[in-house]
Amino acid sequence: MIRLAHLHGRNLNQREIDRFIELGVSAINLGTPWPVLVDKVAFYGEYFSFADDVGLAGELAFTFVVFSSAGMIDIAAWQPATQRLAVWCGEGFALGERQIQHPNPLVDGLRVFRSPIEWLRAGRCGIVILQSGFARSVLADVPVLLAEDELHRKELREYFSLTGPQITVGEAFSMETAR
Repeated sequence: MIRLAHLHGRNLNQREIDRFIELGVSAINLGTPWPVLVDKVAFYGEYFSFADDVGLAGELAFTFVVFSSAGMIDIAAWQPATQRLAVWCGEGFALGERQIQHPNPLVDGLRVFRSPIEWLRAGRCGIVILQSGFARSVLADVPVLLAEDELHRKELREYFSLTGPQITVGEAFSMETAR
């Protein structure tokens, strides 16, 4: 169901690909392991509906499949101009969430990004939280979270009580760092 629903979107056009490249995203990161697509959606807080499904005009958003250890579990929609980020089914916690149980052995902690653009720049290594209400329970057993900066570190710390993962500010990350 997730696969088919996501594939109703359209492929990125050349202008969109070029814009991502200008913003430091490698073209390969737009298509691997599953393509970023474009679809018309209606946002409702942390959730969205496909506009065609609810009879609305909707607005264009980039869509991503959310992968967990169980496979494709949800779809995320992201509207960069408004920074809205939402899930379709409510099953997905984070973009890149499979990495929570299967961390990259070459990175000293789990990278957490505020936005999909930074996540894409980093080669999809790390996560982007989609449903913050689940952060405490999902990330409690992760030893180290790597925040983008000091303010982001403080924001992540608010998800946890006195216990929880160590949260530090990660170094600038690139695919070169991961190799």
